[in-house]
Amino acid sequence: MASVQPSEPKTRHPVLGPAVAIYDDRRRTGMRLSFEIALLPLGLAGLAMAKGDLEAGNTLLGVAQAAGAVVLAGYGLLAARIDVKRRSNPIRLLIARDGFELSTSQGPISWDEVATISDPRSPAGDPRNLRVQLDDPRGFAERHALSPFARLMLRVNRGDLVLGSGMAKPLATVETMMRRQLAEFRHPGSDGSGSSAESKPERARAPRPRRRARRA
Repeated sequence: MASVQPSEPKTRHPVLGPAVAIYDDRRRTGMRLSFEIALLPLGLAGLAMAKGDLEAGNTLLGVAQAAGAVVLAGYGLLAARIDVKRRSNPIRLLIARDGFELSTSQGPISWDEVATISDPRSPAGDPRNLRVQLDDPRGFAERHALSPFARLMLRVNRGDLVLGSGMAKPLATVETMMRRQLAEFRHPGSDGSGSSAESKPERARAPRPRRRARRA
């Protein structure tokens, strides 16, 4: 259980270097998994009702019920699959020196690919989801060979990676930790408290050509 685990256990990622592990909230994940599994029989019941309406000649109603049942069952199946993976691994997120990795993702993500970390749909200091804005969402999808469903979700989220909620630590705390590590990656030695830490380092300007001295 999370209560007997260290709050910020130190570990090391084989690619990203020294890291801090953020645990999953096992209780919330278990409750969500039970709800997602319950969606499957509801979807099957909806298909049975749709079949009855189609046989009775209620074509429009039957098609609408069938579509809703498929969406309901499909969502429950995909969400349950993700939460089963989370249940098998107590660590939800690794925040490392050179990037981060979600337990259900396909691999590590470098800080080079990150633009900012925030949840623009939530009030400041109270994020509802852990959201990562990418520098190049299309290039990210190609480099990480995302599945068609993952590409679709990336578009739906306007190019943001939504890492979700349900972690053992408050989302605001995790968001602050990720911002601090991103700032440290861009500006080694900074603490990430300044407003300029979230911006990328400016390119060095070319020196201006010197004017020739006029002869008397």
